[in-house]
Amino acid sequence: MKIAILGATGFVGRAVLQQAIDEGYEVNTLVRNPAKLTITSDKLHVIQGSLEDAEKVAETLSGCSAVVNAAGGVKGSDQYEAFLKITKILVSAMKLAGVKKLVSINGSGTILPNEYVGVKRRILSTIVGLFLKHMKDAKKAELEILLTEKDIDWVSVRANLTLKKPATGQVLADNQKMPGGKITLPDLAKFMLDQVQSDEWIHKAPFVAIA
Repeated sequence: MKIAILGATGFVGRAVLQQAIDEGYEVNTLVRNPAKLTITSDKLHVIQGSLEDAEKVAETLSGCSAVVNAAGGVKGSDQYEAFLKITKILVSAMKLAGVKKLVSINGSGTILPNEYVGVKRRILSTIVGLFLKHMKDAKKAELEILLTEKDIDWVSVRANLTLKKPATGQVLADNQKMPGGKITLPDLAKFMLDQVQSDEWIHKAPFVAIA
């Protein structure tokens, strides 16, 4: 099975790419700078370009059955507007290529419309907005587009503190509340990859944590 991975040179993206290769997936990945890729494999096909380049996104999705989007916002520009554009390009390319499944990384500071939010989560969301505004804005824009899409089987995985530690194999997921405050990077990557062939969380944004 061939999948596309976006954001493969980032913190989460590297782990997702390694997990995908380990699980035997064939992978197309779109990166600005291929020199930043530390993973090599005969199953890995690298396309150089930007997420804002519709032709490169379409090339990356060619022959793929699903997309895993680990791309996040970057400092220095309006990430809300940038990710509105990026997500529209991605969704359009998926429809043209006949790709239905999209698994994206998100953060626990992201609040969905009409979602119940307790005091602790409001405080957390405020803190994320102060220190990681570019990330929060990017994922807010992404979800605004996805929430209107019924033809895309999207899953937006909300993680809190992500630790660069060995996998535990004990991941908790909950669509209503955070089941814990932290998750390891390989556990997060595995959960995201598992959603490629699972229907459990379609059109939902589950919180994930380790037990």
